[in-house]
Amino acid sequence: MRALVVLSLGVVAAALAPACKPDFGERESLVDRTQVLAVRIDPPEAKPGETVSATLLVVSPDGPLDAPSASWAFCATPKLLTENGSVSAACLTPSGVTPIGDGRGGISAPLPASGCFDFGPETQSAEVRPRDPDVTGGYYVPLRARIGASTAEPLTAFGFARLVCNLSNAPADAAARFRSEYTRNANPTLLPVEARLESGGAVALDQVPRGARVVLRVSWRPEDAETYALFDVQSQAIVTRRESLRVSWFTTAGTYERDRSGRTDVELDTFTENVWSAPDDARTSHLSFVLRDARGGVAFATATATTR
Repeated sequence: MRALVVLSLGVVAAALAPACKPDFGERESLVDRTQVLAVRIDPPEAKPGETVSATLLVVSPDGPLDAPSASWAFCATPKLLTENGSVSAACLTPSGVTPIGDGRGGISAPLPASGCFDFGPETQSAEVRPRDPDVTGGYYVPLRARIGASTAEPLTAFGFARLVCNLSNAPADAAARFRSEYTRNANPTLLPVEARLESGGAVALDQVPRGARVVLRVSWRPEDAETYALFDVQSQAIVTRRESLRVSWFTTAGTYERDRSGRTDVELDTFTENVWSAPDDARTSHLSFVLRDARGGVAFATATATTR
């Protein structure tokens, strides 16, 4: 699964690394500054030249930002094998990207025609080694969003569009079977969030007792855990896999027991739960939930909780 990369939140949070923070007592789930929580690409998987749309979930301590304006670009420079992050450092420079344009809330654009050559397994020379896929067999072109590009410290984040590419180094029969059986990924769907007091009984989010421990349940449809064909390099055969799903939890006040939770590819439950400890004072808290599947699909939702 590809994680969102956040490169600047007023200061550089993690230089060209997946969205994580140093363990200095900070919680990933606490929203204490303006930040990008997700980049949703629709459809999440497409061929080079096909058009995709991208939207942002941007939040601040005062709640979600409505349709923020951003400058968008595709990374034009693949990550070197010597680079540890999810994207090349060149993607932060003007020469390392292909500009798309500015858009409020999101943007649509065709995927780069050379995507499978630049970021995928296809090569133009037998002397060039094909790139390795992720554990789901996927290849991704990074899409950069930059908010406040004209400011001294813009907010920069990356999403990843999964590419439909030809198999590399696969037997002809396996390649033919893969083409006939593989189903492109679709974004999952977040169902309405449910809440109940840990002590028992449903609770409305606008009527949460101060300091209460609230069990929040995030659910998705059974079909959102999709099955897909995968070329297994070791056996040189096509196998079937099932997606895992993971939720990242965010709040502007109070605390979660866990920053992330979810279901593995062998777990059939269509929900995951977390305990939110509400603030001890009367206030409004902004909650955000980001659901990701193993092949890069994304869904997100927000909610407001009021402690009384």
